[in-house]
This record gives sequence, C-alpha cells and structure tokens, in this order.
Amino acid sequence: MISIRHADRDDLPAVQSVLVTTWHATYDAIYGAERVAEITKSWHALEALEWQLDLPDFVRLIAVEDGQIVGTASGALVADGELKLFQLYVLPSAQRLGVGLKLLNRLIGDFAGATHVTLEVEPANAGAVDFYRRNGFVEAGTVADCGRPGSGIPAIVMRRDLACAQDTEL
Repeated sequence: MISIRHADRDDLPAVQSVLVTTWHATYDAIYGAERVAEITKSWHALEALEWQLDLPDFVRLIAVEDGQIVGTASGALVADGELKLFQLYVLPSAQRLGVGLKLLNRLIGDFAGATHVTLEVEPANAGAVDFYRRNGFVEAGTVADCGRPGSGIPAIVMRRDLACAQDTEL
C-alpha cells in the first residue's frame, strides 16, 4: 500500500536517489547520460533539496511503499492562486500504479487556496505529457529554459484549473 506524507530532512537522501534514478531513466535518451548526471548533480544536490524545505509555501511530498520512498512531488504557491508543480517523479518500477496521481492530488489538497496548477514538462517526455493531459492539464505555452534560467531546456507549460474534479482517472 502506498502512503503519501510530507518529507523531512531525513528523507532527502532517498528523495535524491528517486530523482537521480528517474531522471536517468527518463532523460538519458533525450539529453545523454553525461548531461543528465550534470543536471542532477546540481538540481538534486542534498543542499538544494534542504534549502527548498525552508522556503515559505513550499511542500515536498513523498510516496512510501513497504518503507521505501518510490516517488516525490514538490510545489509552492508562486502567485495569485497559482500552485506551481516543480517536481513529480516516480521510480520506474512504481510507475503506472497510481503513485503519481496520489502525489498530485495530495499536493493540490495541501494548497486549498490555489485556483490553478501550472507546470513545465519536456515535450519529448511523452509519458509525462500524456499523464498530465489525462489528469486535466492543457497546454498553456512554452518556455526556453525549464527549471532554471539559462538551462537551455525547452518545455511545455501546462495548466489545470482547480474547478474540475481533483480525482481524475489514469
């Protein structure tokens, strides 16, 4: 059984492992293993993950199965009613089992005042794009620098208004 809870500092090494493993499984074929290793070394460093936990209105969730962290999601309120989904990653072995949807719904539930959710997703990550579309997100634009200024990673911006049902089916 999957349980979802807020992450604490003791969880961060396992969160980092989920992020690195999932990034390599997803993006090695797109960017190459060397570039993915470079990105994860910076973006998913323990110091970066610790720093995020201290940000106001920031939430890091983890999905736990049999005592192992199998997924993570993070988000924050960034503007008038906007919940920004920064990360939603599930280990390849736990994908397509409803873990991502549970993380997404819990994150939305933690931000009751949000009117909509936005995210950025790599266009070549067809599985993620399809997941978000199935769960009520629509394309709302593009950015040239996903994740960080100067990243050079293009992304689709997707948006979901929260007037629709939160428990969308996979």
